[in-house]
Amino acid sequence: MPVDFSVTEAPAVCEFLQKLLLMLIVWITFLFSIDTICHRLAKKIWSFPVPVDSAFIPSKLPHPNPMGGAIPFDIPLTKASDDQVESFMKFRGETNWCGDKSLNNVKDEDRSEVLRKVAIYAAEYKGVLFEERFKKYADDHFRLRLPGAKYPYVDRYWNSWSCFWIETAPSIRKMFVASIAVIIEHMTNGCILPVSFLLTGNPTYYNLALYGEVAFMIYATTLLLASYALQRDVSIEQMHPAVWHLLILHHVASMMLCIGCIMFGDVVPKQLVCYVLLALLGLTSSLHYIGMILDIGPLSLANSPYIRVGHHVICLLLQIIFRGVYWLRLTALVFLHTLEVHSLWVLVAVMVPMLLFTAFNVDFIKFHVKATRGCFRQMQQYNQFKQT
Repeated sequence: MPVDFSVTEAPAVCEFLQKLLLMLIVWITFLFSIDTICHRLAKKIWSFPVPVDSAFIPSKLPHPNPMGGAIPFDIPLTKASDDQVESFMKFRGETNWCGDKSLNNVKDEDRSEVLRKVAIYAAEYKGVLFEERFKKYADDHFRLRLPGAKYPYVDRYWNSWSCFWIETAPSIRKMFVASIAVIIEHMTNGCILPVSFLLTGNPTYYNLALYGEVAFMIYATTLLLASYALQRDVSIEQMHPAVWHLLILHHVASMMLCIGCIMFGDVVPKQLVCYVLLALLGLTSSLHYIGMILDIGPLSLANSPYIRVGHHVICLLLQIIFRGVYWLRLTALVFLHTLEVHSLWVLVAVMVPMLLFTAFNVDFIKFHVKATRGCFRQMQQYNQFKQT
């Protein structure tokens, strides 16, 4: 039986499962492809050798790593003494990094090649320090709920995107790729397809958005449950274990709403559903994940302060508009429509996830208010540091 996504009537169970299975296959394949392509591209275009004249090593070992903004390494590699370089490499656990010789005995023609190795180790150590601070912040903020936990800002990248992957620790790389995957999904099911339906009225776009969102949420929830079972993170989102249960709750609420919209067919106001998808996914959550990419990449506050601050301001305004003011209007419209057309039980089933999303939205807006303030404060500290 051919799958037809242009049908607007409520589907039979078998038809629903057939379409859902197809979209599961599509999205799982697509997400695996995104992961593979991102890692291959990273090795080709973001993993060039670190220029020796751009690299630094720390004078104090281990390097101070307080929460908040990073403390830059203070010795340019080209000006570091042989003893300083050897001490750093010994600290990093490398004892045979220039053969069986000391750096003093390395020939001048071989010295540049040896220092290139040191530059890579310095870049990797810088990435490890940020990874440690990020994990500590996530644990303090999400698990321990400590007040005043300082957000970790990545240090300046030495050569922009060219050697970005070398300066990034493994778990941060996973977060970067995960953010790209989530952005693509959110933009597809939460912006491109809903907008296409609103512009053309073609129900195929509407159905693809809903079935695609349900499929993605089923896959994401399955991987979160697998992460619990395996006691290691195999999830799409690559977030701290303390928020896994919240993500599962969020995904289940999303599935309830989307499946309800599918199963009630023509009774559901499709334009209103598309506005909800735009408000929650396309215009707000996508920008949130773009911010994560900016925070851990070469467009971070340390490298591109005005881009990062500008994004924070735009993202905060859209969160307030769409997850705050406009969301209240959408919730009221959904409530009135459900009350008028459906039974009391359907009203309860719809409003429970809607109210849950309202709580998520309040928390989301509070997070972005705090993040924007913190970004402004950190930029002021960077400006003072540059002046001194």
